[in-house]
Amino acid sequence: MPQSYYSGCNLLVVFVVLNGAWCLDTKEFQKTLPARLVWGVPGKDAELPCDITPALPNDNVTMIFWFKDNQGMPLYSLDARHGPISKASHLAMSDDLGSRSYFITEDESGKARLRIQNVNVNDEGLFRCRVDFVNSPTRNYQVNLTLVAQPSAPRVFDAEGREIKIGHSAGPFLEDRELFLSCQVTGGRPKPSLVWWFNGTILDSVIDSSRDSYTTVNQLVITSTPRYLKGAQIKCIASSSEAAGYISREIPLTVFLKPNKVKIVSPNDLLSISKSQNIRCETSGSYPPAKLTWLLDGRAIRNAVVTEEETESFTGSILSLNVAPDDDGKDLVCRADNPRFPGGHAEDRRQIHVAYPPRVSVELVGTQNPVRETTDVTLRCKTSATPPADSYSWYHNSHLIPHNTTAGILPEGDRLFLKNVKESFAGYYACSAKNIEGETYSSPMDLIVQFEPRCKKGYEAMRVGALPLETLAVQCHVDSVPEVSRFSWTYNTSKGVLPVHGGKIESRGDVSILRFTPGSDDVESLSCWASNSVGRQQRPCLFFITPAEAPESPKSCLVRNATNGEGLEVSCIAGKDGGLHQSFILEVFDVSAPADPQAGVTTLSDQGDLPPPKYRVLGERPLFYLHNLQPGKDYQVSVYAENAKGKSHPPVILPNVRIDNQLTSLFFNNEDVPSSNPAAEASPSSVNLTVIVVSLAAAAVVLIVSIISVAAILACRRPGVVRMRRRSSKPPEEFDLSEAGFGEGFHRRSAQYRASMYGECEERISRMIEGTHSKDKRLFSYLTARPRLQ
Repeated sequence: MPQSYYSGCNLLVVFVVLNGAWCLDTKEFQKTLPARLVWGVPGKDAELPCDITPALPNDNVTMIFWFKDNQGMPLYSLDARHGPISKASHLAMSDDLGSRSYFITEDESGKARLRIQNVNVNDEGLFRCRVDFVNSPTRNYQVNLTLVAQPSAPRVFDAEGREIKIGHSAGPFLEDRELFLSCQVTGGRPKPSLVWWFNGTILDSVIDSSRDSYTTVNQLVITSTPRYLKGAQIKCIASSSEAAGYISREIPLTVFLKPNKVKIVSPNDLLSISKSQNIRCETSGSYPPAKLTWLLDGRAIRNAVVTEEETESFTGSILSLNVAPDDDGKDLVCRADNPRFPGGHAEDRRQIHVAYPPRVSVELVGTQNPVRETTDVTLRCKTSATPPADSYSWYHNSHLIPHNTTAGILPEGDRLFLKNVKESFAGYYACSAKNIEGETYSSPMDLIVQFEPRCKKGYEAMRVGALPLETLAVQCHVDSVPEVSRFSWTYNTSKGVLPVHGGKIESRGDVSILRFTPGSDDVESLSCWASNSVGRQQRPCLFFITPAEAPESPKSCLVRNATNGEGLEVSCIAGKDGGLHQSFILEVFDVSAPADPQAGVTTLSDQGDLPPPKYRVLGERPLFYLHNLQPGKDYQVSVYAENAKGKSHPPVILPNVRIDNQLTSLFFNNEDVPSSNPAAEASPSSVNLTVIVVSLAAAAVVLIVSIISVAAILACRRPGVVRMRRRSSKPPEEFDLSEAGFGEGFHRRSAQYRASMYGECEERISRMIEGTHSKDKRLFSYLTARPRLQ
């Protein structure tokens, strides 16, 4: 712009000042000026800047004018033509805007501004500042004063788009899970800011809506919600201008917390199966409070007594635990679960140790069952126990096994050593183990001892009675484990040993039967051999061939009431069988003569001719039961043995057998017979007579015993008959079996064998004394039971 123009204007300004006339710029000129935006806050001061720095050095301001919008008259002017700007005169229009305006100059260059106090909506508009200099060109500035408009109050929405009402909390949110909230405002000038704050710290200040959008949005996303936000309040703050202040919204947060601590606080002591144990678990840090669950080996414990204690942030649980032996070594888990927090749990685990009685079983060590005779065997008491077993016991066939070095039986703790095992070592072995919880017995283990065949006890040497031209069935009985695989027989003659052809042998199990017909061969004895998988029998079973004889008469026959209370029982002791199989016959005769109280058991029939027997009873044993005897009648009983050679002679006669009121009134009865006459029992004379009879009977007993003893001693002194009984000083083996373990047949055969080998003296004495005592006892019983007969 030409200098002449500005000079002319200066002259015009002076003219206007002096004469009230103004020089106005054209509108076209004003449109080309840039405008600076200045925000004003209603009710507060607004400052419109104006640069008054001269373009030329050492130049000064002469005049400053402020115009608003298209008004031609300045609303404010400053005249510095006559001095420094600090002493310039100010002139403002007298209207409302002018009265609230004042131009401020600063010592610092360019820091000049028009301050408008308490701006309002009417003050908005386009302001122009014109600065005239002495030498520099005139300068024009335009300032657009715009009032700030605050946005609406913030609104908050959750991830589902639901608005969170004022006074309500947001959530619930889960610890370590995502937290999402959206804060929104509408309107606002200039574009408002929207910031999330917590405890004086910015959480999120990023606007998530477009700049041209009428709605301003800030979405708060916390990928892992921290524990400290539980119960906290966060703020969403909106503002269009810092000077205009802030609009905020506080949001309480509900955050569910998972348990951060769970601990089984009870010491890990040894648990006993005999009593329950209280175990305590504690947890904290959960919101809402956690629920405690007990698990054993991964499974919830059912039907257990649990005591719970709960506060806002703490939960305790006491478990009364009953354990079983199988629980030893299992994991006990205390698990804390927040019921409002899916998957929010914590746990503490420990391995429990259970004290229980030993669990035991017997097993062979280093070998297999069965074992062979003469081998060494070790048994182990296999034990599982907590605490370990501290004592052991061993049993054989339910009997405690002591330490026996001589027999080779050595129990040592959980081991049982059997040295050089024998047949008697076979049987059931069991062990017991003991600890502080108790003692337990194992199931028995059957130890099978294999051995080569040997003669069954009582069958080592037998005498066989032979009848001319009659076939004998000789039975060979052996013991063998495993079973016999083959039997063989030999003839022993004066010419040597001859084999027996297999066609005459029949074998079943451990018994072999040889059907043998004595002929012209000089056969002295037979030998029986057996073999099994272990080996061949070392010593054969011997059968000595002797001419058969008639059997001996039965001995020591007794009559008593049957044990079932019906009828009578007659029992005898069998005599020698004569080398042949014998059977026994009992005959009952009905005699009319009354019972003779002085009669006794005899082998002589002094009764004269008897009628035919009422009935006859046969048996393989001398034991008979009589059920058909009539009360009030007298009977005579005859007992004898019979084999293929003939009958025993003489038979045993039992006279005067009578049944009175179902009770035996036999002279030899050893049962007390009650009196049937109470008046007689009460008679003094009867009592005195009874005393006399008893005294005589006692004297007779002593005399008879003395006579029999002397006679027996004299009889035993015959040459070639006396046998001295030897006593062995060797202690019995631990497992030696007595004859009590065998059947009655064994007793009969072994008795015969001993009698044939060692003579009959000892047996005769025993029988005589036994028979005498039996007679005396029966006599005494009879006399005291029937005083009415006197």
